[in-house]
Amino acid sequence: MHSHFFIFNAPPVSLTKSNLYTSENSLGEEGLFIKSISDAFFLSNEFRKSLFLYYCTSYKTNQYVVIFDGKRLRYLGPSFFSAAHLLLRAINHIIDPTSKSGKLTPGLNIVEASFEWVIEKHLEDMCLKVIRTDEISFNHQKKITNANVFLFGFDNINLPDRYEIVSLGPIDLDEQVILTNYDLEMKEK
Repeated sequence: MHSHFFIFNAPPVSLTKSNLYTSENSLGEEGLFIKSISDAFFLSNEFRKSLFLYYCTSYKTNQYVVIFDGKRLRYLGPSFFSAAHLLLRAINHIIDPTSKSGKLTPGLNIVEASFEWVIEKHLEDMCLKVIRTDEISFNHQKKITNANVFLFGFDNINLPDRYEIVSLGPIDLDEQVILTNYDLEMKEK
C-alpha cells in the first residue's frame, strides 16, 4: 500500500476546550477542517495507516504544521470530537509543552513552519490541488489515482504550475476529502 499525503491549509486556530462542545457549527470553517482529519483517516470503517496528514494553521502570530502520521497515530477515532481532542492536545503543546494536557500522543508532531515547508518536502511527488468550483473536472478519478500528495484549502493560493488541479464540484472540504479517499480506495482494490 502506497503512502499518501494530505495537506490542509486550515484557518487560524480558534478551538478551545470551552467552545468544543457548544456546537460543531460554532467553529465555522475550522470545524470542517477538524472533521476532515477523521474523514481522511477513516473510510469504510478502516484506519488508513498509509496516510500522512499535514494540518497547516496558525496560532496567535505563528505558523504551525501539525503532523498526523498514520503508521504511529493513536487515539484518533472516526468522530469529529476525537480529531478535535487531538488538535487541542497539539494546541496545548504549543502553549505549554511541559503541561499534562500538552503531552503529544504517538504519531502526532508539531513543526513551527508554514505550508511552504511541507511543499518543499514534496517537490518530487505527484501533487494534486483539490479546489471547490461549480464544475467537476473532467477525468478527476484518473488524476486522483495518479497523485500521492493532495492539497485541500489552497483554492486561492498560487502554487507551482506543475501542480495538477481538480474540482470535485461545489462541495465542502470534508466531502472533498471523502471523495478523494473513495477514489484512492477504488484504485487499491
